[in-house]
Amino acid sequence: MKFSFVRAAAALTAAASVAALAGCGGTTQYPVQGVITNAAGNIVNLANSGLVLANGSDQVTVPVGASSFVFPKQIGYGTDYNITVLKQPAHMTCGVTGGSGSAGHTISIQAAVTCVQNEYTLSGQFTGITVAADGTTARTVTLLNGSTSAVVLSSANATNGAGDFTFSATVADGTAYGVTVVPPTNGLSCTIANGTGVMHEAPVSNLLVTCVPQ
Repeated sequence: MKFSFVRAAAALTAAASVAALAGCGGTTQYPVQGVITNAAGNIVNLANSGLVLANGSDQVTVPVGASSFVFPKQIGYGTDYNITVLKQPAHMTCGVTGGSGSAGHTISIQAAVTCVQNEYTLSGQFTGITVAADGTTARTVTLLNGSTSAVVLSSANATNGAGDFTFSATVADGTAYGVTVVPPTNGLSCTIANGTGVMHEAPVSNLLVTCVPQ
């Protein structure tokens, strides 16, 4: 479900509430609220704990599994609001869209808090990837993380057969990685150390590829 559809439904509900209050001669109060979305703008359940939002001194903790939130305090017509992320959830980064304005200038206050899993780089070092026996032909070795993410190591980018490498595709926090060496056919035999694990709160940089002549 797209955020825009829910926003329209919420606006209709809020409009009815506002009209009822106005008809009774009361002071119109507006709930400060919103939904949790992913990077594509779809409403989702919050995956991790720890998210705390603030609107001035008013705060709300969004629990794991929630797809929406409402601040404890409502605000009156003409009152400014500014929803911010006071504390990020574990392993995620969130930002607020449509979180500021003045109550009553729109039919309802409906912000979107977009949360994405943190991602980190996967890298390491290699040794033994030297030029071919003719002394000029470069040799390459391909690494795979899973079945899609690849990096090519080349003697052309090495010093005495050694160098560094980094996969271009990052790995999400909490996701397992498994790096393998595509068996080379250029006279080298290669192995990898530290090639498996789970990404956790920091880049992984200890992969070690060792190649020797066959």
